[in-house]
Amino acid sequence: MAEEEKTPDVSEKSGKKRTIIIAAVAAIVVLAGVGGYAYASNTTYDSYESQLESAKEADSKLVKTLAEARTLVKATKETDVLDKTVLDSLTKSIKTGDALKGVPATSHATKWNLWSASKAKASVVDDIAKADDSIDAIGKAISKVNKSKTDKQVKDAKDTLNKTISDAETLYKDSEGKVSDDKTRESLETAIDTAKKTVDDKKSDVKTLNSQKDAVSKAVTGVNDSKTAKEQADAEAARQAAQQQSQVQTQTYSNTNYSRANSGTSTYSAPTQQAQTQQSAPQQSQNQNNSSSNSGYTKFCATGDSQGNSTYYAPCN
Repeated sequence: MAEEEKTPDVSEKSGKKRTIIIAAVAAIVVLAGVGGYAYASNTTYDSYESQLESAKEADSKLVKTLAEARTLVKATKETDVLDKTVLDSLTKSIKTGDALKGVPATSHATKWNLWSASKAKASVVDDIAKADDSIDAIGKAISKVNKSKTDKQVKDAKDTLNKTISDAETLYKDSEGKVSDDKTRESLETAIDTAKKTVDDKKSDVKTLNSQKDAVSKAVTGVNDSKTAKEQADAEAARQAAQQQSQVQTQTYSNTNYSRANSGTSTYSAPTQQAQTQQSAPQQSQNQNNSSSNSGYTKFCATGDSQGNSTYYAPCN
């Protein structure tokens, strides 16, 4: 009798089916893991490349900022700033920035290596942050130096203006009654008052202070010119007065000489006893008849020169 053919058991069929399903699921999981890693690696690498471009831009900006800072340090002396410590701070910030120049070497980063891409990205991001911090620090140091330079310029301008005001006040006091036009002194007084207000104003800049200095100087020039004009006028008046006085004296002297020249000769009578004893009788009689005019005196005439000066006496003819 022939043996009967066996039919597979239902439970056996179910076991095989489960094995196939498990294998398929495992394959799917493996494939999903590989795909996720690849996606993560690519995404990280792309981000790294983007950050690398930003790092290059930051480095370029840092180099330019360092060049600006060096130029400022070279052009600025300690006497140019109100606080020299700002120059020291700028110099230190330059040294820090020099150490940060350049972009980190990241040649080891690969697109399919998540670890290397992540490490390279972190290095570049840190470099960008440090470069930005250095740029900011140098910028602040530059601003402080420039402000200190401006403060020094303002201080110098105020000192100069105060000196100008002091000199102008002295001139204003000393010029009273010594100018040809007192309006010049009034203008000077106004300029001084305005300049003082400008000095006291904390918002006054160098341009405003220098402008007020020029205004006071201009008013000072006006007073000095007015003083000179009065001095010249007074000197001219004195010269003319002296000239007139000299003319009067010369005219008086000339009139005196003219009177002397027209007076002819002057006479002088002196008594002489010898003349009386030698007279003859007729002469005595004649002298007696003329006693009212001679009375025994001989007439002497004084001869004068053209200047009216008497030189000698002689008996009149």
